[in-house]
Amino acid sequence: MAGMLEGIRVLDVTRFVAGPAATVLLADLGADVIRIESPGGAEDRSTLPFKEGFHGGVGFTQLGRNKRGLSLDLSKEQGRAVFDRLLTTADIVVANLPRRTAASLGLDYERMAAIKPDIIFVHMTTFGNDGPYADRLGFDAIAQVMSGLTAISGEPGKPMKHNSAWVDMSTGFLAAFGAMAALHHRNRTGEGQKVETNLLQTAMTVGNYFLFDQYFNATNRTGTGNRAQSGGPADLIQTKDGWVYMVALGDPMFRRFMRMIGREDLLDDPRFANDDLRADNGAALSEIVTAWARQYSNAEILPILEANRIPAGPLLTPQEALDDPHVRDQFIVEVPVDGLSRPAPYIKPPVTFSKTPGIIRKGPPRPGEDAGNVLKEAGFTPEEITALRDQKII
Repeated sequence: MAGMLEGIRVLDVTRFVAGPAATVLLADLGADVIRIESPGGAEDRSTLPFKEGFHGGVGFTQLGRNKRGLSLDLSKEQGRAVFDRLLTTADIVVANLPRRTAASLGLDYERMAAIKPDIIFVHMTTFGNDGPYADRLGFDAIAQVMSGLTAISGEPGKPMKHNSAWVDMSTGFLAAFGAMAALHHRNRTGEGQKVETNLLQTAMTVGNYFLFDQYFNATNRTGTGNRAQSGGPADLIQTKDGWVYMVALGDPMFRRFMRMIGREDLLDDPRFANDDLRADNGAALSEIVTAWARQYSNAEILPILEANRIPAGPLLTPQEALDDPHVRDQFIVEVPVDGLSRPAPYIKPPVTFSKTPGIIRKGPPRPGEDAGNVLKEAGFTPEEITALRDQKII
């Protein structure tokens, strides 16, 4: 089955997480995504390496799937000349590099648009391309701690960022969204354009709820651990043999929860009269709920919560998440990857389509794996390709 983006070519000059997260979504939907990296392979290939000596790390394997590989030295004039010939065949260019670095490699929109007027250039940075921070370097964690969200996570006096690269991934998803919107515009008007996303703005978009709260209510929130700050009980609660997160938001759910645990006397407690007060007194609620929950195992308590229509889920380790029957049945697809001793447990593309589903066809490319075919398709002769190899341009 042909992917819905079949015929769309993407030149992928991205590294690490945010950029590859954008382009891999396009690749899953059938776009011809050509990962361009320096000869020998880029530095992001080895992050969190596999113990069995595979040619890439876990992040690269996850986000390099379905792509073709081209080694190309963009720091040299000959490399940029090769890129420009490829550019004439492309629809989208994606880069997540600081603006000065991108420009030094020929990856600035005005220059590319002069060669291919309808090109769409998706540029991803940490802080945006304007303003006093435009030339600063940064990663996911920098955006997390500057967004205001880390300060209200963790415990009071001990702020805590999240270990997952949620800002990177979210920025990549937004970049893919922007690329698709720009592609639709181009198909209607013939116009290309520049699309920009940045890490800090993504993080603050996610946290805009709390920014509104601070602006209008001056709440000066601090961390509340695993407890929600908008109602309760909502916490990771210890059971007889594990932990379960359970949530009651709004009066009807709170009433059901109190009846479930046999504490209807708390329905008239002024400390718990509404969501705001229940959040303010969340620690007390968590103690009450824990006293009830400790008499049950996870296997016993989850059906009780479900019967009372209380949203809940057990705390799972990464291995337990992999082994979960729903996850295995609905979300995981095992794909053979050349160089790994067993198929990789990819999570299926996160958006499903009833008629044109995304497919994970293969793992990531080796450095320069597809150089010959890519250049041949762009009109390079065998002699030109050999010369480029001899000059170490590819």
